Amino acid sequence: MFGFGDDRNPSNDTVNVMEEILVEYIADVCQTALAPTKKSRLSIEDFRRALSRPADAKKLARMEELLFMQEDIKRARAQFNDSEMNQSKGLPS
Repeated sequence: MFGFGDDRNPSNDTVNVMEEILVEYIADVCQTALAPTKKSRLSIEDFRRALSRPADAKKLARMEELLFMQEDIKRARAQFNDSEMNQSKGLPS
């Protein structure tokens, strides 16, 4: 919770309230994403639809950014693992 000048050691009450707010928000987004479907599992597309309202534009953009970064990290790891395997086999990278 340390950010924007907040205390490094917030009180337990503050942490508990923030946790309650966060859990409630996540539950609401999940219920919104699941509402129009009869599925038992949520997909990324369900979250995109739930966050497609103008009020949630920043949240949707952040989700897209995190998904892109996740894929970018996967690609980088795959390249790293491929070059590491080539080196162990004595192949040029």
